[in-house]
Amino acid sequence: MQIDEGVDILCPDLKTVNGCNYRRLYENPIPGGRMTRQKKGRGSSTWTADVYEDEPITCKLSSEESKSGKGASFKITHLETPSYFHKYLVGRGGAVKKRLENETGTEITIPKPYENKDSIQVKHWDEDSLASLEIRVNDTVERARRQERPTHFISIPVYSNAISENLGKFEDLVQEMIHPHHVQNPEKLHLTVSVLKLFSKNEIEAAISALNEFAPRIPYILCGRPLRGSLKNLEIMNDEPDSVRVLYSEVTLTDESDRLQQLADQCLEFLIEKGLVDEHTDTHNRKDVKLHCTLINTRWTGSGPQTFDATQILSDDWELTNFGDFVLEKMQLNSMQKEHKGKEGYESLLTLKLV
Repeated sequence: MQIDEGVDILCPDLKTVNGCNYRRLYENPIPGGRMTRQKKGRGSSTWTADVYEDEPITCKLSSEESKSGKGASFKITHLETPSYFHKYLVGRGGAVKKRLENETGTEITIPKPYENKDSIQVKHWDEDSLASLEIRVNDTVERARRQERPTHFISIPVYSNAISENLGKFEDLVQEMIHPHHVQNPEKLHLTVSVLKLFSKNEIEAAISALNEFAPRIPYILCGRPLRGSLKNLEIMNDEPDSVRVLYSEVTLTDESDRLQQLADQCLEFLIEKGLVDEHTDTHNRKDVKLHCTLINTRWTGSGPQTFDATQILSDDWELTNFGDFVLEKMQLNSMQKEHKGKEGYESLLTLKLV
């Protein structure tokens, strides 16, 4: 661990908690220390925390109230945690919850799944035990979040009558090669700017707020001109044309500018700055957005083969490679879980105009 050069490690600043002295370091330690309890009952126990005063607290607090119990006063605090992750805080047979309570000297009340509350209630006797619990809860939630699939995505719809008609012709040409459900619906063709993991109403509202804050930048990035272009050429995601999962078409602007790429890259960078995207742990996102329009994806349905032979499609003799022209009119925040019929294709939570 790197220590600030201005800190004297032989004579560090100290913080006294419950009669014990702790070194204050100027870099965030890795969460995961333990609490130790000294004799007596809970009402008169002394809990010694191994957290530093400058440890970051990432769980939000709400509705804190003081009460008097037998022997000592305690507080009730609500920690904001998405209800989706409550199962990880309970664990099998309540094992995780019990461990958290034993390590921190707190009592935790986790809402039932049907209550759909994005917080947990904590009964604690001092601030250090609460701080220690916050660190552990945040660490548990973040580890679980990294394992979950994205819930939302930011897209730029690619649609025109010509593209819809040509995609229908394309589906007829490939019907002997692939499962019919592996071809994208014309109304759902899009470019993906970023994927997001949003598990609560507050997280969704934060994403919407961030995109609305980004919106005024769009006219300047696009230089006040519409994004006109064409959907053409066929490419695959891997190097083996006889074993393909994803086949996509490229988007080319008529003016051959990089305005579309700049829009995608700057939007993703803005989301990273706002803490909505973790570029280090989320493999779906990267600083340079790979803009492409997926036409075939074998993962869209559980039926049929998981790969197909695209050798003929990628050959120079393939007759349909230009799908038509378009004008990109909007950027949307969509839910991956919910879809509805119609031209929009996905449930849109927010739409930003590009023209």
